[in-house]
Amino acid sequence: MLAPIMSQPIADVPEQDRKARKREAKLRRDSQRPPDSYERFKIMLDVLGEQRHVVDMEDHRARYSMIIMGAINAAMYLLATRAAQSGRLPAGAEPWIIVVGLAYGAASVLFILAVIDCLRPRSLQRKGILHWEGALMHDLAEYETAWRDVRMDQLNREAVHISHLLARMIDEKYRANRRLYRWLNVLIVLGAVVLAILGVYALMG
Repeated sequence: MLAPIMSQPIADVPEQDRKARKREAKLRRDSQRPPDSYERFKIMLDVLGEQRHVVDMEDHRARYSMIIMGAINAAMYLLATRAAQSGRLPAGAEPWIIVVGLAYGAASVLFILAVIDCLRPRSLQRKGILHWEGALMHDLAEYETAWRDVRMDQLNREAVHISHLLARMIDEKYRANRRLYRWLNVLIVLGAVVLAILGVYALMG
């Protein structure tokens, strides 16, 4: 004799459908509703953290470019030292190497200025309670009062302003980094030109 098949009670099916429809309706409401003030503040904190990460990343890129420039300068110095010690530098190559050397020196100065522009400290210059610069614009009693009386709308407004100022700072750093990497490309090209000049005269000699 076959055992009776255990099936789900029919009365439970409409109840599960009702719960599923309720969950779907809640998800639709959550996807369409605006975030509340606390949720906006948490979102803005995440945005500020990401922006600070981008600022740090741009500073790291500037430092990496300095490492590359140091390697290029070391190679150029080694090449110039060996050429001077050997005394085999053709007379016709000297004017070209001097011109390229002067251009290399000028490009190096402009590169260093671009690095300084990227790495220099930047100030948000906004009075508030969320950022350390803004906190220092208060005396201690005023700062304690500000935190005691703060409201969520004030925190959200201040976080938005800080985010906007950080975005401007990131844009400045991006432009400074583009300039310094352009000058780094110029330095690489000038170094290659020196190598080409020496190679051509070596073959001719």
